[in-house]
Amino acid sequence: MTGPLLDIQNYRLDIGTFDGPVHVLKDINLKVNRGDTLGIVGESGSGKTVLVRSVLGIGPKASRVVEGSIAFDGQGITALSEKDWTKIRGIRISMIFQDPMTYLNPLFTIGQQISDVIAAHEKAAGKGVSSKAARRARTEELLDQVGLPNPAMLFDQYPHQLSGGMRQRVLIAMALSGKPDLLIADEPTTALDVTVQAQVLDLIKSLVKKLNLTVIMISHDIGAIATIAKRCAVMYKGEIVEQGLTADILSAPKHEYTRRLLAAVPDIDTASAKVAAEPAVGTPPKSSILLEAIDLRKVYRSQSGSEVTAVDGINLSVATGEIFGVVGESGSGKSTLARMLLRLIEPTSGDIIFDGKNTSGLTGEPLRLMRRHMQFVFQNPHSALNGRHTIGDAIGEPLRIQTSMGRRDIEARVEALLDIVQLPKMFKYRYPHELSGGQKQRICIARAIALNPRLLILDEPTSALDISVQAQVLDFLQELRAELDLTYVFISHNLAVIRQICDRTIVMKRGAIVEQGETERLFLSPQHEYTRALIESGRKTSRAANLSAPTGS
Repeated sequence: MTGPLLDIQNYRLDIGTFDGPVHVLKDINLKVNRGDTLGIVGESGSGKTVLVRSVLGIGPKASRVVEGSIAFDGQGITALSEKDWTKIRGIRISMIFQDPMTYLNPLFTIGQQISDVIAAHEKAAGKGVSSKAARRARTEELLDQVGLPNPAMLFDQYPHQLSGGMRQRVLIAMALSGKPDLLIADEPTTALDVTVQAQVLDLIKSLVKKLNLTVIMISHDIGAIATIAKRCAVMYKGEIVEQGLTADILSAPKHEYTRRLLAAVPDIDTASAKVAAEPAVGTPPKSSILLEAIDLRKVYRSQSGSEVTAVDGINLSVATGEIFGVVGESGSGKSTLARMLLRLIEPTSGDIIFDGKNTSGLTGEPLRLMRRHMQFVFQNPHSALNGRHTIGDAIGEPLRIQTSMGRRDIEARVEALLDIVQLPKMFKYRYPHELSGGQKQRICIARAIALNPRLLILDEPTSALDISVQAQVLDFLQELRAELDLTYVFISHNLAVIRQICDRTIVMKRGAIVEQGETERLFLSPQHEYTRALIESGRKTSRAANLSAPTGS
């Protein structure tokens, strides 16, 4: 065939609701030729995932094709039966999903899961299912192809025994098992550290060249799209508002939405103006150091008696009113450190000093009262809120637990907190599923500041958010810090975000601090080899780096 591999023409899709149809996709026109790498970028709710799931025949159940068609390799696939789809889905069109732990079964070994997929593809293609030994050999070949060490050993391991980057590579191997013509990657690097993210992107690029793959990659990470895709389509409210060569769109965006999206991307090589915190007039003088950790260690012991040191001799001090950054890869001990600072995890040894008082020996009521002044904002706002509770109940919960306030006073405080986080007061009657990701994260922040704490520990608060929503939350956090004289410990693997918001930063590796100092100094003159490697990995997906080099090269 000389025509496009994938041809979408005037495609419109509605999803039925109690309030009538929602126009999810509107007049989509898109052509993807063999060997193309296409990036689709846009916010949550823009229709990216619905579009590619329609290409795979797994769109929403209540959806209805209003108009238009989708053709794959010259064959119309808009109205295929499920039987016909089994010969295409996973075999000729395959997909890499976003969260490996959701799509890998924890009860089965890696090898068995890939082997079962191979058998399913062979059966669907009408071939006889090959022997276990042949499928094992093919599985080990695929694991080797995606750059995983010792495939024979990995075959017998379970998902929980692998790192996040390794699990993502397993999903890529699984997607390649049917030798597809078209590979769709849905946010394949969202939850990964900068170094692992760069490795996965390099792997996809090498597979495109080696296997002559055609790739469609969905992401809200502009840098990831620029690294992989020669061409790019920008989606907004169910429409493709702009498409063309990625380099052209990045350097000279034509649509207003594309310009806003690019303006919201934090740049690792650009210093940002930080909003200074100013104590309110009449506030009594405070100690300049609010939080200290002295020789903090956490050692985990297994049943076999072996030891793993998660945090090893950490010493740090956080000044009142500053934003203190903690950066490092997964497994470096960032989250363990954060939980120890709040005494959610007991340290093996060392001291935690908060506002001049040693909290290490506190238990019971004194510990509960101390926690009023130290609050935590978790990484995933979707799982941090109880789906059965209204927003008003969620924000008011700390007040009910920690204070003797009456119902009316709590309601008034909840409304005031919603006002502080710039959300309508009527949101108190809503449930979490009725809010966007950015709105849910604001609710989590409102709940965290309900008791007027002095310290907020934020664990990857923007990693699950779209670029534009991330920018809004970061700006809001800086404004909130200035307004309420808050102190932040900000944990992230996104170096551009760390540079944008943090005053001082520590770099962690394998439980230890390898470098610390003023954030700007760390970025301009990193002393440790690991810090330099982290920054270089971050630059690989930096928009500035990709504008200075040919895209997809």
